[in-house]
Amino acid sequence: MRRLRIPAFLLVLVAAAASARAQTRGWGAGASGGAVAASDTEFHFDDFRRSDVNAWIDYEIETQVILRLTGGRMHVAAHDAGRSVTVDGSTVAVPDDLRDRVDYGTLSVAYEFVEPAWTSSAFAGLGVYGVHPGAADALPPSVADRRETVWGFHVGLDAEVKVWRTLGILGRVTVHVPQTSPHRVLVAADAGVAYRF
Repeated sequence: MRRLRIPAFLLVLVAAAASARAQTRGWGAGASGGAVAASDTEFHFDDFRRSDVNAWIDYEIETQVILRLTGGRMHVAAHDAGRSVTVDGSTVAVPDDLRDRVDYGTLSVAYEFVEPAWTSSAFAGLGVYGVHPGAADALPPSVADRRETVWGFHVGLDAEVKVWRTLGILGRVTVHVPQTSPHRVLVAADAGVAYRF
């Protein structure tokens, strides 16, 4: 009877350790920053002058499948920045540096492609976007973008290289499509760090 208890006790310890290890490896966190371009009318690589900062936590719900919750802030060109807009029969030149602040929170699912030295993933999900228009002196209120909170979706790709045990550096490109009026498409290119617990 005693002989049976020792192996059973060892099996319970091994199972508990394996479970704890699996749980600790399942969680991760990170932060990144970079540039964002508003490409709702046309896309140019030299438009990546605005900022994007974000942080996230994630959980490996299955092997190679990650659930990620992200919060961030972007500063993007206003929809009509750098254009001439007709308001009540008169033409108004909108400054090129007029920017909007976009606060966002997203929930996405990523599928990872694991290689020995690096990991890449494709992801997609939904989010909430709060648009805070930039103030422009001497411009009619109708020229500024609307202050609104809307839902939207996003898709993207990223790649991560492990630099030390559970710490990695990554690059990520995300296309955000908030359902704003007027319609916006925001492309963010970020670099950051990720830590797996």
